[in-house]
Amino acid sequence: MKQKLIVISVLFVLMAASAEGQNVRLSVAGAVQQGLKNNPEIQNAALGKQKSQSEHVGLKSKLYPQIQAYSDFSYSYALPKMIVPGELFGQGGDIPVVFGTKYNWNSGFKATQLLYNQSYFTALRVAGLQTGLEQLNLQQKNENLVYQITQLYYLCQTTRQQREHLSVTAGNMSHLLQITGLLHQNELIRKIDHDQVLVDQNNLQREIDNLDQLFEQQLNLMKFLIGIEAEASIELTDSLAFSVREVATLMPSWENRTEMKMLNSQFEMASLSLKQGKQEYLPVLSGYAQYYYQGQRDRFDFFDGGDNRFFNVGGVGLSLSIPVFDGFERREKIQQRKLTMQQLRNRQMQTVNYLTKEHVNASLQYDNNRKAVVRQKENIGIAEKNYRIALLGYEQQTISLTDLLRAQNSLTESRLTYANALLQFKNAELDLIRSKGGLLIEYINQ
Repeated sequence: MKQKLIVISVLFVLMAASAEGQNVRLSVAGAVQQGLKNNPEIQNAALGKQKSQSEHVGLKSKLYPQIQAYSDFSYSYALPKMIVPGELFGQGGDIPVVFGTKYNWNSGFKATQLLYNQSYFTALRVAGLQTGLEQLNLQQKNENLVYQITQLYYLCQTTRQQREHLSVTAGNMSHLLQITGLLHQNELIRKIDHDQVLVDQNNLQREIDNLDQLFEQQLNLMKFLIGIEAEASIELTDSLAFSVREVATLMPSWENRTEMKMLNSQFEMASLSLKQGKQEYLPVLSGYAQYYYQGQRDRFDFFDGGDNRFFNVGGVGLSLSIPVFDGFERREKIQQRKLTMQQLRNRQMQTVNYLTKEHVNASLQYDNNRKAVVRQKENIGIAEKNYRIALLGYEQQTISLTDLLRAQNSLTESRLTYANALLQFKNAELDLIRSKGGLLIEYINQ
């Protein structure tokens, strides 16, 4: 028994170690798919769509017969009376006649069927459009999440790339520190020069530590967005590759943008709502059928047995309702819906202008950042060449330590600037794709 417990304990330890060491490898597309699957905001939007579908189905229920069972019991402690001429009973004067019984009990079924209500039929179409609008709302939230995750993914990769650049510089500093140490031992340089290199190395290590901390914070935000547990370890596999895409000269069609689809759907709903308001002036026709048992007694003896305790009653008919006057309520509702449509027209025009401006700016920014990346790549080549020449000159004592450190700082700055320019380029590319309405196609259907 003791050996079994030991084996079980060892298995639990191994399983825990395996769980702690689990590493999730994520590409950009993989991170996006994880986010769309696990993000609570996306899940709530999907639930909102299902709720709208359920409301639409519930609204359709009035197309079917409405059947109800009922049972009504009443006790009249004072029965109504009617005055009739006494001549009817061979008497003079007026005689009060009692109508009804003290105890009345009716139980049965009633069914109603809507036959014609044009306003209700239009309301059904509005509810169907509302379901489509919820689908567009879900799509817009998907696009926003794709944008956030992709942008954060690029930011994480930039931070990691900057850290790698500083690590290369730290290696150069270690090599330089060895050189200054030998030169100082041979009394070829002052101790202050050697100490300066050591101070710069320590400062550089502090920057590396800060980038490590920043990278971990960015990864934690990534885990939050894509719905991965904070204890899990993730590895970002896609690099910041520099590739140029062709920029279309023609203006894209804004009908593909989710914002325009939502506005068009809202305008159509407002138009139907206006039509529905006008149709409220039309009559409503319904059919009904009723079957019930009626019991009338002057004493409460419904359960005493015997015949004729209850009587069968049934009937069918039509009900026509014609609106005549409601104090101008319907008229004002129609006016409000007309104003809503005008507001939506203005928003459509404004949105088209905004999307045009956004696309033009995105295209210009993309082209400008592309040129910046190319220039910074050339700067790195020049800075690397200058650093090698300066290092060789310092080893031969033909240039000062200050010139060498200046060349090294220039190289480090060129590398960091290149990483930042590459990040700006990827963000501009992301904005350009979004301006065309192609985020979901670009990052999901890969």
